[in-house]
Amino acid sequence: MRLTRKKKIALAVAVLIAILLIVNARWVGYVAHLARHQFAVVFGKQPIAQMLAQKELPAELRAQLSMVQNIRRFTEERYAMQKSKSYENFYDLKRIALGYNITVVPEFSMKPVAFDFFPIGSFEYLGFFDKALADQWAARYRAQGHDVHLSEIGGYSTLGWFDDPLYSTQLTWGEYPLARLLGHEIAHEKLYFKDDTTFSELMASFIERRLAADYMRASGGHGRPGSALDSSQPLAIADGKSILAPTRRPMPSDTELQIRRRRQTEFTEIIEETKQKLEVLYKSPLPDQDKRREKAALIAALKHKFESRKKDFAHITAVQELLQLPEINNATLIQFHRYSATGKAFDGAFRMCETQQNVYTCWFEKIAALKPCSREQRKTWLEGDGKLGGC
Repeated sequence: MRLTRKKKIALAVAVLIAILLIVNARWVGYVAHLARHQFAVVFGKQPIAQMLAQKELPAELRAQLSMVQNIRRFTEERYAMQKSKSYENFYDLKRIALGYNITVVPEFSMKPVAFDFFPIGSFEYLGFFDKALADQWAARYRAQGHDVHLSEIGGYSTLGWFDDPLYSTQLTWGEYPLARLLGHEIAHEKLYFKDDTTFSELMASFIERRLAADYMRASGGHGRPGSALDSSQPLAIADGKSILAPTRRPMPSDTELQIRRRRQTEFTEIIEETKQKLEVLYKSPLPDQDKRREKAALIAALKHKFESRKKDFAHITAVQELLQLPEINNATLIQFHRYSATGKAFDGAFRMCETQQNVYTCWFEKIAALKPCSREQRKTWLEGDGKLGGC
């Protein structure tokens, strides 16, 4: 029997799937569930411009979509991007959560397990759009002795492989959170450090705040994001963060905002201090049983520190979330560190660019100069003042 070209292609695909199933059926199912979501988005998204042209569009939805258009134009101008098509479309998920991420870390390590996705690169977390599937994978890694943290995500970037839409779950966030969402995700699209998840996330988390504050200032928010919502903690909008609904609050004073920023910095420092103590412990020659006991003591001390100072950290939502978790482990600390508000080196590079016509273009160029560096060299750079040296 002679096979037509279409039949040959179908047969080749079937053979490939069969081989993958034999090698690792779990990964076939995982990739298939990602593909189902992305295909649904690609073929089901609606252009926002077309939606706004509909006379019967509800007034509230019209205002929300118009706001997104304004933020997108502002982001595109500041980032000097003309080719991005992200956030020009809207997709109704018809569910209450966009997705979930799991971070997996060995019991005696602070280095997350990296998952390779050729040709995109490796990531230090796995994303899911099915909660049951995410739970299954998390349980499997826990059974293997790993520390696992599962978080709900508010947004993600396909790094320019697809045109990312605004999702229905993001629609009601409000002006400042949406500005941070677009600032974060489009920053990934403009600049991403392959195989260095932590640096990429810290970079995007830093610049999203700058852009959102500038947008609020330009749009009449007077540069006071706190006047619309509690903005003192990392907003849960991107890639691996636990999603927290924006909370409307009375406008805090300048003094209150300064206190909240100091408390946020203090929170980040406490997390980092515990993380460093655990790294020292794991490198020590102690038996596993002793390491396990010391690890539990350090994490208990961390939790007690926040518990005993609940009043001090009352406005830091990340602290409230941390204390509500059923377990704090290596993966939890990695997750909170990954999206922390730290950025002295990023801030130093930004200040060096403030005399330029477009501070953002200059800043991205300076950060992009770190691409040839190794992960360890970039980690060292983060501990400095933002000045660039040779790799």
